[in-house]
Amino acid sequence: MMHFKFSPKILNRLGEELVPNPDQGIIELVKNSYDADATECTVKLVNTSAIGGSIIISDNGVGMDINAISEGWLVLGRSKKDANEITPLGRRPVGNKGLGRLAALQQGSQVILKTRPKNEPGIEYSLTIDWHDFQEADVVEDIAFDVQKSSTNERQGTNIKINNLKNTFSNRDIKRLARELLLLADPFDSNIAFRPQLIAPEFSDIAKQVNDSYFENAEYRLYSHINSQGIAEAKLLDWKGDLLFHAQHKDITQEPSYKTSLAKFELWIFLLNPQSFSAKNSSVSATVVRKWLAEVGNVHLYHRNLRVKPYGDQGDDWLKLNYARARNPEVRPSTSTVIGRVIVNDPDNKLIQKTDRLGFIENEAFLELKRFTTDVLDWIAKERLKTIENKREIVKQQSSHQVTVAKARIEEVIKEEVPEESREIVLRVVQQYESAKEVETKVLREDLQLYRSLATAGTTAAVFAHESGKPVTLIEKIAKRIEKKGQESLKEKYQNVLEEPVTKLYQIAKSLLRFSNFPLHLLKREKRRTGVVNIHSVIDDVVELFQPFFDDGKIKVNRKKLDGEPCIYGSTALLEAIVTNLLTNTINAFNVEGGRNEGRKVIISTETGEGYVRLKVLDNGLGIRDIKLDEIWLPGRTTRQSGTGLGLTIVKDSVSDLGGKIQVIANGELGGAEFVIELPLVGKKPL
Repeated sequence: MMHFKFSPKILNRLGEELVPNPDQGIIELVKNSYDADATECTVKLVNTSAIGGSIIISDNGVGMDINAISEGWLVLGRSKKDANEITPLGRRPVGNKGLGRLAALQQGSQVILKTRPKNEPGIEYSLTIDWHDFQEADVVEDIAFDVQKSSTNERQGTNIKINNLKNTFSNRDIKRLARELLLLADPFDSNIAFRPQLIAPEFSDIAKQVNDSYFENAEYRLYSHINSQGIAEAKLLDWKGDLLFHAQHKDITQEPSYKTSLAKFELWIFLLNPQSFSAKNSSVSATVVRKWLAEVGNVHLYHRNLRVKPYGDQGDDWLKLNYARARNPEVRPSTSTVIGRVIVNDPDNKLIQKTDRLGFIENEAFLELKRFTTDVLDWIAKERLKTIENKREIVKQQSSHQVTVAKARIEEVIKEEVPEESREIVLRVVQQYESAKEVETKVLREDLQLYRSLATAGTTAAVFAHESGKPVTLIEKIAKRIEKKGQESLKEKYQNVLEEPVTKLYQIAKSLLRFSNFPLHLLKREKRRTGVVNIHSVIDDVVELFQPFFDDGKIKVNRKKLDGEPCIYGSTALLEAIVTNLLTNTINAFNVEGGRNEGRKVIISTETGEGYVRLKVLDNGLGIRDIKLDEIWLPGRTTRQSGTGLGLTIVKDSVSDLGGKIQVIANGELGGAEFVIELPLVGKKPL
């Protein structure tokens, strides 16, 4: 009779290759402590700044007897934990694949297990795993373990020591581990009797940042839930605790129910501006809360009281908050302005974690859970938008009424107070004023239509940019597959046959990803806030953003910046609009018929005068041709067939809004177009 046999290499595949980073393996062992009903769990790092250090995980759980070690802990791919069986402390087990601990144990060359079962007081079982033994074995089953039994005075629990670590822990790794441990058992729920600790100086620093709570400074708080029948309900409160909006299931979705486990979704939304904090008489500043949100913000997912990665990790936008904000920034929060949690107990095991423990398989239950959260967020946005639009309509009506009243009052005053012989002259002047205001209003209305068109183009570009990330990721995956299969099939011939085109695919994917991030970067709302703006910082940011374009066009950019940090008063968005559109012009200048192909050059320089800073952008293209200089600022006027004719209009208006002035030279110092902008320095009057 024959049986399956497993090579020792399978341990590496199930262990090392299952762990994306060292802290994730440790978290899996801590989860085992939770399943063992531990109330205390400590992680100690010993000499981990160098190769060969140790990790010690200790808990006061129920421990393991000889049967639990043999039939549970040492059996891979199977767990004796019954997800439907509630532990004495009322917990539902979170580990059920038996693979998580292997991932952690593989981080060192030796593992020492010591465990003291609750059902055998005074007894300790221990065993040692030396991974080097498996290198000499043909199959995994050839290696036997000798479990030692001895007397002990120590309390129940389990100690696992992983020796001779293969990797080091940097300060960044330790900080990340500390954050993971603190967020693992919902730190915002005081009823959970499980608080893992990291014995490291970095832990106390992060712990303070996590445990310092500023929920009372949130502008809004959302409470929502799905009951056991899949019916949803939600309410939004303001910072004083007053109810703003309340939604029944039909207000949130048109579907009859959500086909997922019962769940709660709570969210705190912050307005990180001084005015919001001043209105609340807050004892902390927006800056302090912003730093706190940088550590613990975003929306986290808690399954059976423990956090599931990567949902809510820094940089993970699993609910597409930032994408929705790009489309409607006035009423949408971002991952950096919220802290929230989705809590699921999942008694029916509808949610299934992936083998690598990073996230859930996207089955119907998980997708329905996501749909619930996004539907609730859509409902909030819709209600807030209604309120804003109602206020705008009221203001419009009041303004129109006030104008009518004011006009009648002027006529009344003229009739009562102005001598009869002067009334006709005064009325004529008033009419001239009204005519001028009508012209101004008409111009403003046309400007409004222009910028609405630009806003539509920008938000549409942001949507396409976000969606383009999906095919870019697919390109990278295909490139990796071609590379792997090519190396396996072609061996040494791979370099001559496929290496160059595969490398090109990687480069294209990288470029596309940068390009897709471009409009999203420009549309960030905080850039529209008025304040002191560092000119050099904006120039550096925009040049870095454009660098892929410059590289593709073989354009050399030279920044000639004056010493110091010249600042203006305005918004980053306005200055960024100026620099962005001028750099776009320089790139287009090289792509015209007869344009320069070699030695392409752009200079961006700054210099100061009396009370102002002068910004120059010039290139060595063909210069401005086929259009009068005073017409280049007009909307829609362009010499490029595919151009919109709006870029320089935006530049001119932005310079004007910043209180500056602009001039252009058709063929400047380098031979191409040269734009010269003068903006008042902070504290100076407009030019």
